[in-house]
Amino acid sequence: MKNRRGSWGFPQGHKELGESELETLAREVREETGIRFLDVMSFIGTIRYSYMKLNGIRSHKEVKFYFATTPTRDIVISYEHASYKWVSFLNALNFLAHRQLKSILIKGHRTGLY
Repeated sequence: MKNRRGSWGFPQGHKELGESELETLAREVREETGIRFLDVMSFIGTIRYSYMKLNGIRSHKEVKFYFATTPTRDIVISYEHASYKWVSFLNALNFLAHRQLKSILIKGHRTGLY
């Protein structure tokens, strides 16, 4: 998915009070793509990074990635995104600019998930 700043990435977001990781995954994917059915196959890994918020305060983020499939092909993107594409592994590597996102994609590929 392409965010409003022009960077490509994957659906992600914050865990809400009382949610499990898989509940957060399903909710965030549903909110950002409209996908209501996910078959979560495997945990891939975790990335950590920090960034500056608009108010100038540094924030730290940890994101856990899972491999999941869906029969859904029609996407309804949220206000957070500008565009989306279904792409091959190699094309995804070309779209992703962030080193850690490329790394997590490669990790899943090396384990034979896709």
